[in-house]
Amino acid sequence: MLRRSSVAHHPDQTQALSVRSTLSVWDRLAPNYGSRWPAALADFIAARKGYAGRLMAAVHTDMVEYSRLFGIDDTGTVARMRDLRRGLIGPAIRRHRGRLVQTAGDSMLITFASVADAVKCAVTIQYELAIENSVWPDDRRMRLRVGVDLGDVISDGRDFHGDGVIIAARLQAVCPPGGVCISRAVHDRGGDRLGLPYEALGPLMLKNVVRPVEAFVLWPSPYEMAIARRLVA
Repeated sequence: MLRRSSVAHHPDQTQALSVRSTLSVWDRLAPNYGSRWPAALADFIAARKGYAGRLMAAVHTDMVEYSRLFGIDDTGTVARMRDLRRGLIGPAIRRHRGRLVQTAGDSMLITFASVADAVKCAVTIQYELAIENSVWPDDRRMRLRVGVDLGDVISDGRDFHGDGVIIAARLQAVCPPGGVCISRAVHDRGGDRLGLPYEALGPLMLKNVVRPVEAFVLWPSPYEMAIARRLVA
């Protein structure tokens, strides 16, 4: 049988405890962070709520014409996608110290602590995929668009948010198949130092992004670059 507690509950007491807890955090942060204490306090509160934001390189990939391939051979396409992730994409992510944090159908979000590792991984995936595709007819090849950005990546425990994630996804959407589209932030931190052909796309107005994002396309595969240029010409 449940018994009623003899201790009265006072809402003001809970509020007072919360205030005292916040003040104790202030006492710890203010001397160390000075004028930057609001940002430090926000980070502390976010961490307490299970949110974690970090400056990271985000790689977003998506399969080109996946629905068409699925319509041609649904079970075969699913099996090929599974084998591609296990045999090519997964090993490339591990070699470059990345983390596959989110998948949605034929798209993936991968995060890296290093911009160089992020770009090298994206380039490796596109290069090895071009080799893998060489044994397939043109209309059956699995090709990816890849976007890479450096920015805030915030996890709420289930999903990932932040400028880095949004811009990487938007760059992926405008990337030519077979290429790796990188932002100016990635370019300026060594993303263009792999000796690959690249093209400047200029400032782009991306969906739900307030400011223009300057972008570049790296071409890991000469074959894919030739196809893209032939389509544009």
